[in-house]
Amino acid sequence: MIPAEFSAEGRQYIIPGTERIKRQTFKTEGKQLVVPGADRISMREHMERLMLKPMKPRRHQIGLGGTGLFGRQ
Repeated sequence: MIPAEFSAEGRQYIIPGTERIKRQTFKTEGKQLVVPGADRISMREHMERLMLKPMKPRRHQIGLGGTGLFGRQ
């Protein structure tokens, strides 16, 4: 069932996926707008952010052909 909405014009049907999205707001710095995530941070803050990120391997580990894990078969 398609959801209905009542307004001053009467009953209106809402098609899923056509709702209006909220506009993104930006902070201002003087006369310029600041894009989120593009703010300048200190080297200390940058290092703290890197330490909080989970570590992930850069390369997939490749085992020796014909051998199992830790020499098991």
